[in-house]
Amino acid sequence: MSGGQVITLGGAVSGTTGPVTAATLPPLREELSLFPGARTLDGSPSWVLHDPVAQRYFRIGWREFEVLSRWHLGNVETIIADVHEHSPLETSAQEIDALARFLATHNLLQARGPRAIARLKEQAAKLKLSGPAWLLKNYLFIRIPLLRPDAFLTRTLRYVSWFGSRGFLLFTLSCALVGLFLAQRNWEGFLATFPYFFSLQGLLMMGIALSGAKVLHELGHAYVAKHFGCKVPTIGVALLVLWPVLYTDATDAWRLTSRRQRLLIDAAGMAVELSLAVFATLLWSFLPDGAVRSAVFLLATTTWIVTLLVNLNPFMRFDGYYLLSDLLGIPNLQDRAFALARWRLREFLFGWGENPPEQFGTRTRRVLYFYAYGTWIYRFFLFLGIAVLVYFLFFKLLGIFLMVVELVWFLGMPFYKEFKVWAEKREHMRFNLQSGRTLALLALLLGLFLFPWQSDVAAPALWRAQQQVQVYTPGPGRVAAVAVRVGDQVTAGQPLVSMASPDLDYEIIQGGTQVQMLQWQTQIQSLDSTLQERSLVSWQELEAETARQKALLQERERLQVTSPIDGVVMEMLEPLVTGDWLAESELLAVIAARDTGVVEGWAVESDLNRIELGVTGRFFPDDIQQASFPVTLVSIDNASTTRLSEEYLASTYGGAIAVRQDGEGALVPERPIYRLQASVDGGRAAPSQLLRGTLHLRGERASVAVRLWRTVYAVLVRESGF
Repeated sequence: MSGGQVITLGGAVSGTTGPVTAATLPPLREELSLFPGARTLDGSPSWVLHDPVAQRYFRIGWREFEVLSRWHLGNVETIIADVHEHSPLETSAQEIDALARFLATHNLLQARGPRAIARLKEQAAKLKLSGPAWLLKNYLFIRIPLLRPDAFLTRTLRYVSWFGSRGFLLFTLSCALVGLFLAQRNWEGFLATFPYFFSLQGLLMMGIALSGAKVLHELGHAYVAKHFGCKVPTIGVALLVLWPVLYTDATDAWRLTSRRQRLLIDAAGMAVELSLAVFATLLWSFLPDGAVRSAVFLLATTTWIVTLLVNLNPFMRFDGYYLLSDLLGIPNLQDRAFALARWRLREFLFGWGENPPEQFGTRTRRVLYFYAYGTWIYRFFLFLGIAVLVYFLFFKLLGIFLMVVELVWFLGMPFYKEFKVWAEKREHMRFNLQSGRTLALLALLLGLFLFPWQSDVAAPALWRAQQQVQVYTPGPGRVAAVAVRVGDQVTAGQPLVSMASPDLDYEIIQGGTQVQMLQWQTQIQSLDSTLQERSLVSWQELEAETARQKALLQERERLQVTSPIDGVVMEMLEPLVTGDWLAESELLAVIAARDTGVVEGWAVESDLNRIELGVTGRFFPDDIQQASFPVTLVSIDNASTTRLSEEYLASTYGGAIAVRQDGEGALVPERPIYRLQASVDGGRAAPSQLLRGTLHLRGERASVAVRLWRTVYAVLVRESGF
């Protein structure tokens, strides 16, 4: 749904002063219409002035209504006298002048004379943008009208009006109960429907289901608006960061005086998708497996959940924004909340003593503060995320350009405009409690940002034995005996696991028989002329088979896995019992010499120039039962780690190093990191198992500003290659 801007005029001009531009007022445009609006928060009446050409609505207060009702009199003094005589209100020439300037600014007056024509030409020139400039300004949100559905909605309204009846509501609730009951009886099958999306037919059906749901969503807004007598001029497509979404122009709903009716229009789209989810849940239980059932599953689960999460978000101008606006009874909620929040911020920082732009009750004012500041924070991270997104979506040069546009236009420009207002009001600056507090806070922030107070370099690390060996199975075989367990002390050459290979044993037996036969042939060859003729061949075959037999025996001996070093069994393949079959090169055990330990950590690139070999620090284990201990840095890798071998530190296993898996399943760090090694001071023995923790090293003091610059510079250098 899309709603037009409603500019609230009541109370906004009453405080404006200035000379009346002319005693004779220029006439209003003839096509403007004025009709009653909803009551304001304080209960006073309001009216709505409609500009059908620009499709804009202006909400005005009682005083402005009385003046506009007499605008045809054409004379300021006459209007003042008539308002005073026929209404309990009073007005002044300054207020009428402010209203006249407001009307002129929004082109609601008839343009007569060369000055008025020149002003319109000047406005048109300012609004006219070249193709690239228009795209640069609007590529985040481009609205493309597709249909003028008003006549179609009028003709077909009677065929769909029963969807809003009490009977249909009860029927939908009944279907929801039955559908949920049937789905929970086959809950595992319900969840197992998702894999069908990965087929071509499933993706096609998913696209059709999503598109159909969004079309019905917008028709829901349109039909409910038409039911309450509103016009629906367009239905079209809006491109959000070049992603298409449908919209319905329901601006005419602002002429409704009933808040309930506007709320029903706001919620109609989500109500349609929730109803679709109900019927899809029920239908799923009766459909056979396949793409159609997957599409129904999508409507029953993902679609409506995502719709609610997106459309109920009040920080963007979706359904949730208009719902909140109507619930609060505050048209043009965003602009009015922003104006109030900016006023509050300026008063907090500088204490100028200005009046608020509008008067609200205490509770409403707090809601508007929360909404405005929440929207600013949300938009900051949203536009920052979009900036990163467009960088990766397009080729690098265009991505950098669009990212800079995002950061400058959508993040930097609001700050610039606010700072510009502060500069324009510098004559109001004076030293008071608020400005003194602001200066103190600014000094504190600058101190934290510029002063080199941070000296430690922190890096995720592991504490392990310095000498550590991984033992693998020498070949495929069956476990015949397990001699040790985790934690056992072993010596070099001590058996760990005995393995047997029936295939290898069979080859050894067959080979032994072959050797005996060849030996017999060489011994009796002098008695047989045939054997004498192949004497040389027999000797060669005997030597080859004897060598092969020796190799087989050595291979069988290798199946008796022994410890290569003196140490402790840190890890073993578990469960490992007699009779298990193991593949070749399978990790069987980890043996570590616990006499000395080492701390191995990984530092980010921006921290390398702050540390050097020989600096001291401490290792803090994640296990709070283990005490920290001093260490000394002894090694820094010259090249960054391209593949992280220690999965304990990977984010996929709960570690602190952000990684992703490549096509081969290896853990690839998301940003450059460098391996550090630190020796453990005081002769502390290595732990019985790997311990994860944080390595803190004493580094060169650096401010937040310097660290930020080094990080940005490193990223720029890394991304500078086109």
